[in-house]
Amino acid sequence: MPEAPSPIAAAYAVLLLIGMPALAALDARRGADLAAASKHRRLLYVSVGASLVILGLVTLGVAAWQDVPASALGWKVDAPAASLLRGLGVAIAGLALAWFITAAARLAGLRETEAVLLLMPRDAGEKRAFLMLSAIAAVCEEYAYRGFALWAISAWIGSPWLAAALVSVSFGLGHGYQKLAGVIRATALGIVLAASVIWTESLFPAIVGHFWINAAIGLGGWRYFHTGSDAAEPGAPE
Repeated sequence: MPEAPSPIAAAYAVLLLIGMPALAALDARRGADLAAASKHRRLLYVSVGASLVILGLVTLGVAAWQDVPASALGWKVDAPAASLLRGLGVAIAGLALAWFITAAARLAGLRETEAVLLLMPRDAGEKRAFLMLSAIAAVCEEYAYRGFALWAISAWIGSPWLAAALVSVSFGLGHGYQKLAGVIRATALGIVLAASVIWTESLFPAIVGHFWINAAIGLGGWRYFHTGSDAAEPGAPE
């Protein structure tokens, strides 16, 4: 059983769990104009990337302040080649699950949001920026949520799988701007990523998997998740 987190570490983990859904709800209430944001995608990618870097640095600062060992948060790779293969397996499993949930949601009549499609990269420059953002998101989100939050909540309540469920639900609710189908999809992907961390005791497969899931969707996979969307096709006049 992992050593119980300090009160400050536990409080920060709880803040992570409630913070993402709270911010998503605030954005929805404000009625964020994604159509306008999509006209300046590279600037949006930079803004989101900067926010994620700050999240990662704050998490690193709390971990250092509370003397949390890096290995406890999954910063270890025992076999790089095997870990890379596991990461690719996580990506394949995640993409297959995401496609299944999307198809099921469509059959159930749950309409997909256009928000994600509007934010997909359109030209070569945007694609490079999107790949960079995908890498930043993979490292920072996995470290904060499947690393710090999963460790702290697991040690606090004594059950890694219950902790994984709580972290994944928070992760899913944090994608509330994607409507119900997107929330379910993000929650399921969160469970896949958390399971890989629990089974391997390493963040590396989750980071690799997270990156390739985002990259695959952003570089063309969106077509299989937004069939029938009313949003403009990439390259079409906006």
